Amino acid sequence: DLSQLKLTAIIRGPQGNKAMLEETSGKGYWIEKGTYIGRHGGRVTAVLNDRIRILEEIETILGELKTRFSEITLPKPSGEK
Repeated sequence: DLSQLKLTAIIRGPQGNKAMLEETSGKGYWIEKGTYIGRHGGRVTAVLNDRIRILEEIETILGELKTRFSEITLPKPSGEK
């Protein structure tokens, strides 16, 4: 689940940004725009300077597809508001 993932780093580059996600077990993954993540098959739509954006299509109990947008942000450095 996306709530189990922590954004730990973002690297900006000429071919596009990449981000490091860490799951609760401590295992890390490098992702970029287009990467599929999460149990609902969410797709990363953007890797920005301080967050990633994810688009998920979730099927309701009535069989309808709903679109949900989520973001995972970098934690603020300690002492910063």
